[in-house]
Amino acid sequence: MIIYGTKAVHLKSEQSKTITCPNCETVGSVIVRVYRRHAHIFWIPLFPIGKKGVSQCQHCKNVLKTKEMPEPIKNAYHALKKETKGPIWQFTGLAIITALVIWGIYAEWKRKKLDMEYISAPRKGDVYEYKVDSGSYSTLKVLRLSNDSVFVSQNEYQISKKSGIHTIDKPENYSASMYGISKSELAQMYDSGAIFDVNR
Repeated sequence: MIIYGTKAVHLKSEQSKTITCPNCETVGSVIVRVYRRHAHIFWIPLFPIGKKGVSQCQHCKNVLKTKEMPEPIKNAYHALKKETKGPIWQFTGLAIITALVIWGIYAEWKRKKLDMEYISAPRKGDVYEYKVDSGSYSTLKVLRLSNDSVFVSQNEYQISKKSGIHTIDKPENYSASMYGISKSELAQMYDSGAIFDVNR
């Protein structure tokens, strides 16, 4: 269950000495407050979504929302709102998401760099995850190497989801026969996306 919503945080209050309360007509009793709302998920603030304000008379306790404020109180609110900055922690969730995206991009770049090293210098026991023509996924295991070729055994099982390919990578699933792939062809298969991961 995902818990999400919005929350308002108090930023600043100011009591005017000249404004008259429209309800009880007391002068200097009105306090204007500024709040900033933010979206949250699991109570972690994601990003701010705007400021709002209220006024309250300290004499009669009359509370007015922004739309209900007479012009003098509304002007005081807008002036206070303009000079009030919100807390940076209201961007916490956005910062976390940005960091995760950057980390994901870096991890993918690192993985591809490592895969390219494995493709250019194959070793016995390497396992290539690849896409079958039918749209399924399977693996090839390197059994032997020569100067310009790798000799692989084909996994006899296929799986429909890429994420589950590790479940069929078992020694007993590989064929007893093997066939050769030139190292240049191997590089082409990786560049084209036919081979999409190398496990060593």
